[in-house]
Amino acid sequence: MFEKLNIYVRKIKRAKRIKKSKSPIAPYLKKDFGVELNYKLWTTKGARFSASHRNRVKNSLSSQTIGYLSAYLIIINLVHIYNLPYFAQLSSFELGFTTTALSIIILLYSQFENANNYAIKSEKFHQCSLEIAELYNELRMVKTFKSITNKEYRINGISKQYDMILKQYENHRPIDSLDFQKQKPDYFKLSKLKVRFIIIKKYFIIKFKYHLLIYGPIILFIIYQIKNMK
Repeated sequence: MFEKLNIYVRKIKRAKRIKKSKSPIAPYLKKDFGVELNYKLWTTKGARFSASHRNRVKNSLSSQTIGYLSAYLIIINLVHIYNLPYFAQLSSFELGFTTTALSIIILLYSQFENANNYAIKSEKFHQCSLEIAELYNELRMVKTFKSITNKEYRINGISKQYDMILKQYENHRPIDSLDFQKQKPDYFKLSKLKVRFIIIKKYFIIKFKYHLLIYGPIILFIIYQIKNMK
């Protein structure tokens, strides 16, 4: 009994020593520069595609949100004007405050959203991804085809072109890298819990505020109607 316990304790200590002895350096950095560059091109390409998709989604949701808020502003006034019997009417003070507040929100929101230029950013990130993809394919050919000479010179040239491309475009956000890693959970050794966490984090960063503005007024209107039911 005690002997088995002693063996178990020694195994735990051995596992801890092995874990401490492991180098924190990423695996791709331990290999030659060609492998490192290949990894950088691959991950950056994927992250930039994710950034393009993120901005495209935000551009679509931004337009929808402005449309919904504008429709709510009109509908509130129509309900009051036509005095619909199925809805509790807002008082003059409530109607004035609600319409004024919505008008201000729509004005400020539309200005802030238009300033972000999501459609343009999406296109630029997509173009950046395509340019990096060309370099990635070229690098793969240089490393794979034995007939290609001066491989070190070619790889160095690809590295310089990669640096030039990065300087020409805006950098992607951390959520874009996480979104790309989510698509390759086995390679990046992501657990199911980590993948779910990334999905939730992505939702709150990209979609939450738009859904809040789209569905929030409906929820408030329903709550108001329930409270004032006769």
